[in-house]
Amino acid sequence: MSKFLTKCAAFLLVISLILPGTSQAAAVQSFKDVSSFKKEIEFLTSKGIILGYPDGTFRPSLPIQRVQAVQMIIREMKPELGNAPNPNFKDIKPGDRGYEEVAKAVEMGIITGKGNNAFDPRGNLTRAEMAIILVRAYELGGIYPKGFTDVPMSSKAYWSISALAANNITVGYKDGTFQPGKTIDRAQFSAFMARVIEPSFQPDNPEIADTYLEALFDFDIVDYAMNPTEPIIYLLDGSMNEVVALNYDTYEIESVEMSLPAERIAYANNKLYVTQLKGKHSSYWFDKDQQGAFAVIDAATMKQEKVINIDIDPFDIEADNNGIVYISSGSGQHTKLVSYNGSTGEVLSSQMIYEQTLLQMHPSQKRLYTITTALSPRNMSSFTITDGVLSPEQRSPYHGDYALNKDLTISPDGKYLFNSTGHIFRSSATPSSDMVFFGKLDRPYTSVAFDTQYGELYTADKKNYIQAYDYTTMKPFDQLRTYGNINKMFYNQQEHTLLIFSTVKLGDSTVPFTGVEKIYFDVEEEQ
Repeated sequence: MSKFLTKCAAFLLVISLILPGTSQAAAVQSFKDVSSFKKEIEFLTSKGIILGYPDGTFRPSLPIQRVQAVQMIIREMKPELGNAPNPNFKDIKPGDRGYEEVAKAVEMGIITGKGNNAFDPRGNLTRAEMAIILVRAYELGGIYPKGFTDVPMSSKAYWSISALAANNITVGYKDGTFQPGKTIDRAQFSAFMARVIEPSFQPDNPEIADTYLEALFDFDIVDYAMNPTEPIIYLLDGSMNEVVALNYDTYEIESVEMSLPAERIAYANNKLYVTQLKGKHSSYWFDKDQQGAFAVIDAATMKQEKVINIDIDPFDIEADNNGIVYISSGSGQHTKLVSYNGSTGEVLSSQMIYEQTLLQMHPSQKRLYTITTALSPRNMSSFTITDGVLSPEQRSPYHGDYALNKDLTISPDGKYLFNSTGHIFRSSATPSSDMVFFGKLDRPYTSVAFDTQYGELYTADKKNYIQAYDYTTMKPFDQLRTYGNINKMFYNQQEHTLLIFSTVKLGDSTVPFTGVEKIYFDVEEEQ
């Protein structure tokens, strides 16, 4: 098997694949008056998209007319003509040159006319209009955060021009402008269209990242949980105190407002479990006085089912497919880790733990790992689970031998425990080999994602690049660049996509957004 990076075109809020490249025909017509963009024009000619003039010229410097641009796109797409409804433009009628292509383009949603029931077929196409029709025709998308100095967000063509740049179809001018109102000539339009159809014609632009920035949101994300089978990430938005279900294929969102402050979220078996705070974490809020709650949400309907009151101050939360909820206390120093029946709130077991300890459920759901955040040196531990009952704590064989940060991530195959210092430990059901040191990455990180099927590991450290590792050797082999500084990453094994939540700014704005970026991978199976 092999895996490699690929670029996909993504419509803003609706994702679709760009047309694959097509090899150039052996015999290509050359126009006697073409010098600039010669290869692109010959490529389009070989596909029957460009016809030229009877005298053997292409007349590349002439402004391209709106009807000519539509004709070129329809020739490339090859839809059936003659059956489209009459768009009833007053300036192009049945029998006119280009009418059938215009009618089909209207039916396909590529063009809408210029208002006042007119299409202006002989009018010269502007660069802004070119961006709009190419983006509509080929469902291009993504966001180019750098932008262009002469294209404000208020512009009708802003998102189309941004998408064109995000797909490396245009780089604009050296002075940072796009010049949207400038007329585009026949050679230039041919070059842009060729870049859409055949990526090998695209320019070398260092401003283009390896990702597609597909959406921007005004979230203050406190915690995340991933649906293992659906393209949904559940977010805890601290600014609104809401649980948000974000579909990262369609970018539709649903949300549930929490009645009490929420801090952590867990997903299991189509349920969401959310901590609910009734006070501030304090080393002096002891067990006998603590109180809190957890909310249960149906992840399919995004409706809150119940809030269960508990007698500890909830800090972190995990859950299993049997509806058992595991919560660590955030207060009281030497305090409790408790397992609850997620339906009734019945206490199933309790073990001693230090306050503000983070939890990680093993993929087998038979062990719960913990790491302290309020002790130095930091401790790792594990608890075996039997029917929701926690065994006594098994501590790490190390105490201060390895510097650890306040996090713990278990690889999806359950083999390893990763800490953001870069230290890696084994995860084993055998106590003598559990939490034993395995190795170390070459650098620390703040987010990690795994593709264990194809043996790759990705880390990021609040910067705008991703380090890729071989999962077997833990050796770095590649770097991938993003548009924003990375906060969190997930890997979708079904779609072979790396999903990235980043902090992004548009142009010279100082206002940050939560950006959703993706890296698409092609995979090839061994024959």
